[in-house]
Amino acid sequence: MTKRFLLLFLALVLSGCSSNGDPDRTKIELLLDWKAQMEHAGFFVAISEGYYRSEDLSVEILDGSGAPTTAQLVGNGTYVLGVSSGSATVMARSKGIPVVSLAVINQHSPVVVYSLAASGIKQPRDLVGKRVGVNIGGTKHREFQALLRHLGISEDNIQMMGMTESSPAPLLAGQVDAMLGYTEDQPVTVELRGEEVNRILLADHGIDLYSTNIIGNESFVQSNEDLVRRFIRASLRGWQKAVENPDLAVRAYVAARPESDVKFNRANFQKLLPILDSPDVRASGIGAQSADRWTTTSKVLLDLQMIENAPDIDALFTTRFQLKP
Repeated sequence: MTKRFLLLFLALVLSGCSSNGDPDRTKIELLLDWKAQMEHAGFFVAISEGYYRSEDLSVEILDGSGAPTTAQLVGNGTYVLGVSSGSATVMARSKGIPVVSLAVINQHSPVVVYSLAASGIKQPRDLVGKRVGVNIGGTKHREFQALLRHLGISEDNIQMMGMTESSPAPLLAGQVDAMLGYTEDQPVTVELRGEEVNRILLADHGIDLYSTNIIGNESFVQSNEDLVRRFIRASLRGWQKAVENPDLAVRAYVAARPESDVKFNRANFQKLLPILDSPDVRASGIGAQSADRWTTTSKVLLDLQMIENAPDIDALFTTRFQLKP
């Protein structure tokens, strides 16, 4: 263990008191990829159900400012555990940033092209000649480009309308025929307004990337396997409980974020559930990950020239902390 990481570990232990002042538990700061939302509900369940406490851990969940930033901060040791996206994890490793994926939560990319049902847009080829709202150059835009390339659809045949993707307002105002978003987010907002929505999920049409995953600083993970194992065990127990009991997941999240919209949270999580499932999860349990799927994610990013070189997949992830189903 280097001096830097020895100091980090000692800091974790010596400052190891829970938020209620318990000196017997090791404190861990988990840096999210973005502001907390239902996509992170399993971590809040692990807190509310006492799973971290049973592992002698006290976990503080911190809002992040983007998956690439979280990967950078975990890689340089500012934080030792975080939540990233599959793309950001691959991009970090391709740049030599020492992060390792410890578990994949979102087994599929949640990116969708969504439209009002009245538009009749149901398949990717229905987008030909249509106006599609995209954040030009953003991650969702790049994944959409990969979809078009995969299906042999020329970008010249689609009107790309540059705009923020955070709000469905342009779609509702008729300024575009479809927009890019996340299946559990913007389309849900439209549905809660009483509108029917069509979704084209990129993962259903050949662009099936890993999404949200738990990452650790490589040196820290190697030097503190017992601590990391306890953290992952409690986290995955929380996620399994959330999947089994979505109402509990909503309650746990709302208890921590009372300013959030309960109705939206409930609908959001229902759309997230299919993203959490995969053949690997059914075979190996929640958090499962495989070299094949990471290779697929890496290949898409390489084809899009989002990375210059494919990372060493064997070094990018580990399954040694995986729970038995």
